[in-house]
Amino acid sequence: MTYNFPPAVHFGWGEAEKVAGHVKDLKGSKVLIVTDEGCRKVGLLEGVIASLEGEGISFEVFDGVQPNPTDDNVMEGLRVYRETGCDTVIAVGGGSPMDAAKGVILMANHPGRLEEYYGGADPRRPVTDDIPPFIAVPTTSGTGSETSRGGIITDTGENRKRVIGGRYLLPKVAVLDPSLTVSMPPRLTAHTGLDALSHNLEALVVDMYAPLADAFAWQGIRLVAESLVKAFDDGGDRRAREDMMMASTMGSLAFSKGLGVVHSIAHQLSPQTGVPHGAACGIMLPHAIRFNLAEGPAKQRVAIKYAEVARIFGASGEGMAAIEFAGEAADVAHKLLLRLEVEPRLSVWGVTEEDIGVMAPNAMLDHCHPRNPRPCAEEDMVALLRAAL
Repeated sequence: MTYNFPPAVHFGWGEAEKVAGHVKDLKGSKVLIVTDEGCRKVGLLEGVIASLEGEGISFEVFDGVQPNPTDDNVMEGLRVYRETGCDTVIAVGGGSPMDAAKGVILMANHPGRLEEYYGGADPRRPVTDDIPPFIAVPTTSGTGSETSRGGIITDTGENRKRVIGGRYLLPKVAVLDPSLTVSMPPRLTAHTGLDALSHNLEALVVDMYAPLADAFAWQGIRLVAESLVKAFDDGGDRRAREDMMMASTMGSLAFSKGLGVVHSIAHQLSPQTGVPHGAACGIMLPHAIRFNLAEGPAKQRVAIKYAEVARIFGASGEGMAAIEFAGEAADVAHKLLLRLEVEPRLSVWGVTEEDIGVMAPNAMLDHCHPRNPRPCAEEDMVALLRAAL
């Protein structure tokens, strides 16, 4: 496999207030800040803006990114970038602003239409290195988009999520400032934390020899087990916020291996039914664990890993073989949902049988499930969604 790491990751309290130095290092002269209205309203841009103003660096703010960013969001951000003469992009926010920003930097100098770059590793048009400088400043702890080479964009024509990707879409600099996550409300802390957990756990069971990625995944899982509930209960817990920010970044480094059926389904739930992405991942995780353990050539291999995950989260299993104990991982994941006050039944979120008929075939088109340890057919997608209803 190929590992793509960003050149610089800066971690620490107050790091966002130093962002102007990174812009200068990258020879930027005018910055487009890509964010959402919520981040702007609660003051999460203040440190970044103060830093830029302090160094006399011009900037514009585009705050038109919506949750599950759309192709329209990307093109509107691109319009602002071009019309105001920007040459550098800073994304400030969760996964949505960071993914939208990747669309902006992709289209800034590339020809054609955005949809011609869908497909991740196999787009119709190649992604080249003609990309403006890009700095990512996450304000949540879940997506890990600040250290990933891909972005997820909702195709409004087909109402499903599509991937853009390539090593040139990696941010040049990732600024990890836990202080920006302290104001996250418990609900958002829970949802983003479940996203981080699902990244680490799905990557862990991908059938690929990748010990470096596995090391990130194991440590990311340990950090989530140690600190997600603490951050949910007390948003001001500094160590918990640090741990969750690192778990998020580790998850994105781990999923260089790939992801699985959880994400193929979650990528349909959000645009089709409005279930938040992190919640969708958390809801599907117990069902995916049981599915992967039911049969298939990787059953024994994933059982060993799932059993250890259950132990990390506090389950005992003393004297039990891994194949017997592995199912506890699904129970642990379900109990975590309840502890974080996330409703585990999709029907309560408004998902219907009719929705399943639309989502299952689209999930089969998603780029994640081919790496799932147990092969998935469309009827499996239907069964997994029905199990979660």
